[in-house]
Amino acid sequence: MYNIMVVLNSSYFPFGKVWMHSLYEKNDMSKVENVFIVDTGLKEEEKQFFNNFQKAQIYDTGLNTDFDNGGAWGKGWQENVGSKTIIMRHLLSITDIPMMMIDGDCIFVKDLYPLIDNKFDIQLCKRDAGTPYLGSFAIGHPTEATIDFMDKWIERIATKPTNVPRESPSLSEIVIENNHSAKVGDIDRILVSTHNEIEFCDDTHIIHLKSATVDRKLEVRLRKYLIESPSFQSLIKKYLFREVF
Repeated sequence: MYNIMVVLNSSYFPFGKVWMHSLYEKNDMSKVENVFIVDTGLKEEEKQFFNNFQKAQIYDTGLNTDFDNGGAWGKGWQENVGSKTIIMRHLLSITDIPMMMIDGDCIFVKDLYPLIDNKFDIQLCKRDAGTPYLGSFAIGHPTEATIDFMDKWIERIATKPTNVPRESPSLSEIVIENNHSAKVGDIDRILVSTHNEIEFCDDTHIIHLKSATVDRKLEVRLRKYLIESPSFQSLIKKYLFREVF
C-alpha cells in the first residue's frame, strides 16, 4: 500500500479535475490507502468534487493562495511550493507507508505502483539538464533518512529568492551535495514527466502538462496549458469535462 498527495488551490482546480479523473481511471487504486488533496485555497464546491472519490482526504493547510497574485513564481505560487514539501514531510512522519507526491498539472496513463522501489529512501524524477532533479514528482519512504532529506530540502528552499524557481534547484543541490544519509533512487523523467506527444512512449506513466508560455498571468497559462495545448488534447478534454465519478 502507498499514499498519494497533491497540492491544489482554486486557481488550479481545472488541472485537479484532469488529475483526479485520470488517476482513478488508470491507476490501480486497490493499492492506494489515501489520496491527500492538500487544500491551499479550494472553494467549498471544489472540495466536494474531490470528496466524491473514495480514498480522497482533504488536508486543510489553512492557506488561501491565489495564483493571480503574481502569477508564475508569485506569492501564491511560492506558498504552494513551500507547503508541498512541508506537508509531504509531515504526512510521512505520521504514516508508515510510501508517499507519492505528484504535481497537480499531470495526467495519468499507467499504474503507478511499479514505480515504487523499497530499497531506496527517496525516489526522484531525474532529467539530463543543468538542474537534474525535478520537484514535480517524488516518492518518499517512511524512514528517518527520508525525513532528514526532506528537512534539508525544506531548509534549502527557504534560502532562495521568492521570485524565481526554488523547488527543483534546491532539490538538485541537496542530492548533488550528498550531505545526507538517504539512498536516492533515480526515476527517468520520461516515466513520470512526459511533456509532449513526440516523447510519449510505452514507458510513460505520467504526462506533465507543459507550455511554452512564460506569461505570469494565470488565465493565459491555463489557456495555453489546457484549452490550447498542442499536445494531448483528446485526453485533456476527456477528463476536464467529465462529470461522472
